Amino acid sequence: MMKTNLIIIIFFHISQFSYSQNLTVQNPSFEGNPGIAITPAPWEICMNGQTPDTQPGWFDVNIAPTDGATYLGFACDHFTDWQEGASQELLNATTLNPEPMQAGETYNLSIDLRGFPVVSGTYTDEAELLIYGGFMTCPQNELLWSSGDTPDDDWNTYNISLNPSNNYTYIMLQIQSTNPSLQFSGAYLLVDNMSTIQKGCPEPVANAGLNQETCDNFIDLSANPPTNSNDGGIMTGEWSIISGFGQFSSINDPNTLVTNLSNGENIFEWTLTNDCGSSSSQVIINYDIEFEVQIPSNIYCLNSFELFSSGLGNWIVNDPLNLIIDDSSSPNTFVTPQSYGTYIISFEACGNIVYSQEVSIIGSIPIISGPTTSTCLDPISLNVSVPGDPGFWSYDGPGQATFDNILSLNPTISVDTYGIYNFTYYGCGLSNSFVVNFLTENPIIETPDITYCSFETTLTAFSQNPEGWSLYSSPNNSNVQILNPQSETTEIEVSNYGLYQFVFEGCGGSEIIDVLFEEIEPYIIYPVYEDCSKETTLTAYTQTNEIGGPWEQIGGPADAIIENPFELTTNVIVPEYGVYEFIYSSCDTYSTIQIGFSCTPNFPNVISPNSDQNNDEFVIENLSNGNYEESLLTIINRWGRVVYLEKNYGLSEESKWWDGKTTYNVKQFSGISSDRNIESITKKEVSEGVYYYVFEVFNKARKKNEKFTGYITIIR
Repeated sequence: MMKTNLIIIIFFHISQFSYSQNLTVQNPSFEGNPGIAITPAPWEICMNGQTPDTQPGWFDVNIAPTDGATYLGFACDHFTDWQEGASQELLNATTLNPEPMQAGETYNLSIDLRGFPVVSGTYTDEAELLIYGGFMTCPQNELLWSSGDTPDDDWNTYNISLNPSNNYTYIMLQIQSTNPSLQFSGAYLLVDNMSTIQKGCPEPVANAGLNQETCDNFIDLSANPPTNSNDGGIMTGEWSIISGFGQFSSINDPNTLVTNLSNGENIFEWTLTNDCGSSSSQVIINYDIEFEVQIPSNIYCLNSFELFSSGLGNWIVNDPLNLIIDDSSSPNTFVTPQSYGTYIISFEACGNIVYSQEVSIIGSIPIISGPTTSTCLDPISLNVSVPGDPGFWSYDGPGQATFDNILSLNPTISVDTYGIYNFTYYGCGLSNSFVVNFLTENPIIETPDITYCSFETTLTAFSQNPEGWSLYSSPNNSNVQILNPQSETTEIEVSNYGLYQFVFEGCGGSEIIDVLFEEIEPYIIYPVYEDCSKETTLTAYTQTNEIGGPWEQIGGPADAIIENPFELTTNVIVPEYGVYEFIYSSCDTYSTIQIGFSCTPNFPNVISPNSDQNNDEFVIENLSNGNYEESLLTIINRWGRVVYLEKNYGLSEESKWWDGKTTYNVKQFSGISSDRNIESITKKEVSEGVYYYVFEVFNKARKKNEKFTGYITIIR
């Protein structure tokens, strides 16, 4: 009912003045079905897909709302960096049509907040509410208000003033933690009962006019008139007496006549009132023939000076041709002397001379101020304190000096040669001098020390008086082009790599810069080893990020397929396992890489040497000369005796797969493994049973020795 009444009042106000800019949102008390990740319509969710929860009833939140049946619970998380928010388009509070905030205006609203430490989670109550304005859903164009830490002892109503800097069409409510250093997951905040957003009402500003002196017991007052406005309504004005006495011809007339003044000080107050408030201002009317008069006794340099009287009257001088008064009838006015000498100034009030003063106009030495040094022939400004007395400048120095106005008290001066200058001002009957030293200054150069993979670069210098670039030194047999030598910023082109020196002159000085043009090999990202894969990706990085190339194979057991040889990134497919070498060229140089392609050997666990062409031999899969070398196979029986030993097993042309039947004479292998117990039986057929194998080999792809062990069962 409270919100309905507020809307009715605003509509009635509009019916009187046909205008309103009060704003609102739909569903300001956040009514909806309670639940987790449920935001009542038409509020829109914001911030990384997180949603406020419609409460009460979840996460042990059972606090009663301040308006309606439900409210919103906002959460933020320290560790996943999300902040829940809700957004809505602003509406005219009367028509409910979309209407933006107006930049520079003040808008007032209220909202109920409460912190809450969630019992069922690790959330603290140390949180605040943020209100953003902007031009679309979930805006963050401007932070309009923040609540600060919200206490959790009870609901608190916050009165808010918004001062947008632009015409925003949307607002967003968002939570933020006030203490992210706490050892909790996040913070929690409850929000309810958002009011209408009311435009600030223009309060009146009263001005009763200037204080006055009068020789009569009546006077016309002059206050600012009342003005009506759309938001403030009808404005009225009224005079009242604070002290003294007077009779108003009309207490509501800002320009009323007041009579029967009391002697001395009379204070009257003018009050303006409208629907937004009231304002008062006071004016002092002094009805008194006792005057305070101030006239200076000494004035220097034909300077204008001030006359002051506390009452109304006229100023009189004995020599009006040489003392010119701006306004002889004004209590406060200025006098401009035309020549040196002694004069008499008087003040006449109510038909009588009430005060006279002798005034002497005296000469004085000029006082000059300004910079004592200047760099790069920059113009300078000098100031001389001889106001009211025209004079002129002269100079002495090593070059030509130019004044923008040789008669000015604040001239701008330029010189064309470095050195010390003496500037003299003649005025107020005397002269004074001022010395300025115009100094040189070396230029400042900003340019890259090294330029990679290019014969072009940009030189940049800073100088108040630039003269230009030139070559200082370069490598033998090189050519250099400076495209814009007279410019502070220029492009240069060279013919060879190496160290070049350039000089820039300006402001009477010079500076030398070293520029190194250098080649740099490309950087390649690649896998050192591909396990059980015959495909990989190569990526080259160049200093200039320009494509070089092409990719080329320079080594390997077979020809690889390079899919995109002229791209920075390419796929490579090899026909067989082994170690492959590739090259990539860029910046007049190149880089090479090696990649090993291999797959872990696969060993059988059963062989049946019965000549049926099925598992007749101890065959090791994925074993190739391209990937492996220096292999050694050892077969050991259950008594720990070596029954078979073969060097370069599976890798040499002479090597054959073990048939699971025969052993070999130990003398054949005495040079390989003299410490192993080998059956001294030649070509003896082994029996059925379980045997232990040890396979040792050097993996060229991985560049390391590998050892594989296991059990093999022989079945006849």
